[in-house]
Amino acid sequence: MQITDTLIKSEYANDQLDVAERARLQELESIVEHGLQTFYEVGKALDEIREQKLYRETHKTFEAYCQEKWGMARQTANRFIGAARVMENLEPIGSKFPTKESQVRPLAQLPPELQIQIWQEAVESSPNGIPTGAAVQRLVEQRFPSLGSGRSPKDTDSELEKLRSDNKRLREEIRSQNRERDRRAAAVALEMEQLRAENRQLKAELLQRDRDWEVRLAVERRQIREEVRAELKAEYEGQIDSLTQQLAEMTANYQAVLARLTALEAKGK
Repeated sequence: MQITDTLIKSEYANDQLDVAERARLQELESIVEHGLQTFYEVGKALDEIREQKLYRETHKTFEAYCQEKWGMARQTANRFIGAARVMENLEPIGSKFPTKESQVRPLAQLPPELQIQIWQEAVESSPNGIPTGAAVQRLVEQRFPSLGSGRSPKDTDSELEKLRSDNKRLREEIRSQNRERDRRAAAVALEMEQLRAENRQLKAELLQRDRDWEVRLAVERRQIREEVRAELKAEYEGQIDSLTQQLAEMTANYQAVLARLTALEAKGK
């Protein structure tokens, strides 16, 4: 595989690399090109290319990059990457490192602390201190039956695809639920605002009704007072007129009596 400075203008390209990224990509691709038998360096190089998305200038996905650039399936690239990460986890033991990707492949599915433990046990149980991949696999199966030989790389890849598919579906369900939640929240917020507006309107109408009622009540009270005053005035005026007439008659009678008395007194003298 010949590395050139010419950029492959693929239909999958969707982003440009800067100068530093392009230089780093060339360094990493050189490692991959000249070290396909050195799984650790290759795995580290592929890992960085994938994590930093250094393939994005020429390819849309890491899978397409591996297939078109190196003729390598994504599963193979993932095994290289997994093996490189296992090698980094095994650094604390200081010696007896694996020399083949097949030796560390069974360890990739274990947590780092168990990778070290299983590898050390495999080294100690091997006659020459160099365990084969099959020996490591048997030890993993003995310690962890659920990870047994019934699971071929193809089965593992199938499960990975299923997990990715399930995760994609779950993420979409979460996004759908979030959209539905947001829609419902917006609907509730709109309904609450409408209810608040209606509540304000009803309160205003009730307040206006109270004011109108007070005004009407005041008018009716004033009318009643005026009617009562008019009735009382008419009634009292009639009584006053009658009393005035009676008083006038009594005064006339008194004056007549007084005149007669005066006349009688005059005759007596």
